[in-house]
Formats: sequence, C-alpha cells, structure tokens
Amino acid sequence: MNYNDLLESHLKYGTTKEDIVLNRGYEKILENVVIAPWWSHDIFAKLDFRVEQVSEKVYNLYRDDISFSYIELKSIGAPVIMENTLPLGLTKCKNLVFLGSAGSLDENIKIGDIVIPTYSICGDGASRFLNKNLEDELFKKEYPTKEFTNKLISILEKENIKYHTEVNFSIDTVIAQFYHIDRILELGAKTIEMETANLFKCNDLLNINVTALFCISDNTVVNKSLYSGRTEEENEYRHKVRYEIIPKIVVELLKNK
Repeated sequence: MNYNDLLESHLKYGTTKEDIVLNRGYEKILENVVIAPWWSHDIFAKLDFRVEQVSEKVYNLYRDDISFSYIELKSIGAPVIMENTLPLGLTKCKNLVFLGSAGSLDENIKIGDIVIPTYSICGDGASRFLNKNLEDELFKKEYPTKEFTNKLISILEKENIKYHTEVNFSIDTVIAQFYHIDRILELGAKTIEMETANLFKCNDLLNINVTALFCISDNTVVNKSLYSGRTEEENEYRHKVRYEIIPKIVVELLKNK
C-alpha cells in the first residue's frame, strides 16, 4: 500500500481529501508538528508561546522564532496514533515529533530518563492494516527518520543532557504485557510503549521527518511498574524532565529545521 492507494480507497466510498482533513480538525496544521498520546500542550507553558486552539485536539503554538502544531490525543495505542498520523499527509506537515512515556526493561534506564528509540519492534495488531494483504507485522522493526533523529541526539549532547538510545517494543496492552516480558527481552528491547512501531510504519506512507522521544515512567525489571513500587522522588524527577527539559529540547529541534 502507498498513500495514494489509501486516499483512493476513501474516494471509492465517497470520502474526499477535504473530508479527511476536516474530520481530524487539521485545516491549520503547520509544517512542524508534535504529537502526544497523553501529554498536554501545557508542557510548553513556560516558554512564552501564544497558544491558539484550532480544534478539539490541535493547538498551534507561536513565537517569533518558531511555530508548531501540537496534537493532544488524550488516548493511547497504535490505532489512535494511526488515525491521527495518516491524515497529516494531507497537510503542510514536514516534521513530526512524538512525545510520550515508556517503561524501562533495563535496570540502568531509570525512571525519568530520556530515551530515543533507534527502532521499535512491532507488537501491535493495527499495523497490519497498512499492508496490502493484511500481512502480519509481529516482531518487525520500524525506524524513525535517521537524519532527524541524529539532530535530536546532537541537541541532547550539546546541552549535556543524559539520554539513552535503545531498541523499543510497541505493545497493545499494559496489564497483559507482564506475562511476555521475558520474550520481549529476548528480542533485545530495553523499553516498552504502545505507539511508535505503528507511527514509524505510518511514515512509510507519509515520507516526512519523524522521530520520537520518551520519558521513562516505570521500570518493570526492578519492580517499579505502573501499578506499584515507584517512589515520590522518582516521580518528582520524571515530572521535572517532562515539564522543564523535554520542551526545551523539542523547541531546539524544530528551530533547526
């Protein structure tokens, strides 16, 4: 499947390009876009942006030196990311940054640490719908844009910010993932989340600049899961990274595009 195949299938059943854009509220999407399953655009509140809400999920942030659209999904998972990423091919979007939380599968990757995925291993079911014949995507590797990701890493190094570059596993479930952790570790994954394998596969159709940045929310292998074990100090550090460090990194990356 390519992007034109997708659009023609919509047209076959009466849906135009304009209908798709309007349905997502993407009429005013800018060239630079940040997409987040759960984080609010408020993480940029201290950076002097003028904020325009242009639809239910889309906010445009403006400053003299940079502007970007922020897509605030308030929902998680591969199907959600696919529904809100593929329509970007009908907009001005050229650069897309994914922001979200991930779990650590390595005792050396701490809660609050920043991780840049080198690639994401598919553990979702939605990605098969991006294949012509619904071929299974399980355990396939999906990659961000290399040059764009390298620019993100160079900013982290320039600012002397601690980070990890790791293999990620994208899964459909939180509660059932624990039974499969050993198998996921065997695949080489050091982090786990729910969207980026699908996001990167969507970009096979879109062919824009795409990268991802995680903040570690939990660590399964040291018994600090989303369900139990995390300390107040760890959560405070994670909050600081999410609200004070990551927004500045994203602004620097998009300013350089």
